[in-house]
Amino acid sequence: MDEHHLPHSLRAPVDPPFKFVRQFNCPAGRADAGKKHRLAEGWMHWFTGDTMLDRLARALAAAKAIDMKEFVESLEFYHRVRRTVRGEIVADLCCGHGLTGLLFALFERRVEQVWLVDRVRPEAHARLFDAVCSLGEWIAPKVRYVEAPLKTLALPKGAGVIGVHACGGATDLCLRKAIEAGGPVAVMPCCYGRAVPSGPPALHAALGKILSADIDRTYRLEQTGYSVQWSAIPRSITPLNRIIIGRPGMGA
Repeated sequence: MDEHHLPHSLRAPVDPPFKFVRQFNCPAGRADAGKKHRLAEGWMHWFTGDTMLDRLARALAAAKAIDMKEFVESLEFYHRVRRTVRGEIVADLCCGHGLTGLLFALFERRVEQVWLVDRVRPEAHARLFDAVCSLGEWIAPKVRYVEAPLKTLALPKGAGVIGVHACGGATDLCLRKAIEAGGPVAVMPCCYGRAVPSGPPALHAALGKILSADIDRTYRLEQTGYSVQWSAIPRSITPLNRIIIGRPGMGA
């Protein structure tokens, strides 16, 4: 039995509301939020104001640097984890283009360093980085892109760790790096078929791979002294919407 056959009480929220881009809390907005179409001028009727968010959307649209789905996904994830993860250093692991980490550099003045970490820096990063940095002179000095295998990465003590759809077992590496650094962590897992099975086989058989994997991740964090909660972004962005959030030094 997989997660979609479980009672609602055992799943992530079916479709929680948008919290950062609240204008998407309508049928048209939910339909647009999950589209893998390039963010461009045609989408700017959603971002007509003069807030930093509106300005960010217009800058990224002009740069043609990211898809609508990835843009909204990063925003909604960031909004749900920012208070837990922000600190002097935030590391966005398996970051790809790095937008989620850059949101911390843009919006969080108390964040002094943002590490964007992946094996290879994609070509889209340069356009995206320049677009975000055009919004404020304080952004670029905070950011470093680290091209390195996650297994060899050593993070500064206390660094906050985020991982947005780190593929399969890479999510578990994100959790491991957070535990090693002793900092807060927030991950939104994906590609469960590529994860290495762990935890009791009976749990997998009863609850399915998706839910049992995240339960096991939660227990692993709590066993190392983390206090853990689950959150979610709207399912209209992605059905793999569960966020696991851990705060260190608060476990029983």
